[in-house]
Amino acid sequence: MSLEESLSAVEQLIEQVSAALLAADPTSLEKHSTALRDAAADFSRVLEQAAARGLPLPASLQKRADAIRSMLVLHRESLARLAASTDRQAAGLLPPSNAAATYGDGLGTRGTAPGVARIYRSAS
Repeated sequence: MSLEESLSAVEQLIEQVSAALLAADPTSLEKHSTALRDAAADFSRVLEQAAARGLPLPASLQKRADAIRSMLVLHRESLARLAASTDRQAAGLLPPSNAAATYGDGLGTRGTAPGVARIYRSAS
């Protein structure tokens, strides 16, 4: 695969990941993100092979690679925002896991803290 072909594959997949992020489609996002990771690894291998042969990266391809880098930064930020939004939504639907029990410590241990009524202690 040539540098041009591998870079084009990465660009196409970045567009698909962008569309999946905008649509908030997790299935499509996962599928295209995995394909993007694989295409980026292929591009990296092709780039290393070209460098080993002493071929410099043409300026036009360098500009496109820089644009990809910028898009990946935007994707990372979008994913962080999406994760934060999802966390807030989940926190609104589910009680926090570290919430104190209504009576005692909720661990089934003998209550020794002041203010815990005897009636709520286990008989063991």
